[in-house]
Amino acid sequence: MANRAADVLKIGRRLRGMTQDEVAEIYGISRNTYQRWENGRTTAPYDDVTSICLDVFKLSIEKINEVANGL
Repeated sequence: MANRAADVLKIGRRLRGMTQDEVAEIYGISRNTYQRWENGRTTAPYDDVTSICLDVFKLSIEKINEVANGL
């Protein structure tokens, strides 16, 4: 995977059945910022990726990686 942060965000969001708008609103950032992070146009800070996974998706990065790897 080329941009791990973007992939983690996209997989986590899809696992929870959320839209990009919902994630951005819950996390308190603009939709455009979240879209750029998820699409890999800008790199999301590690702390933000971790917080979104835990606080918004209620999933650990490790769990998302397990799903991504088919475990």
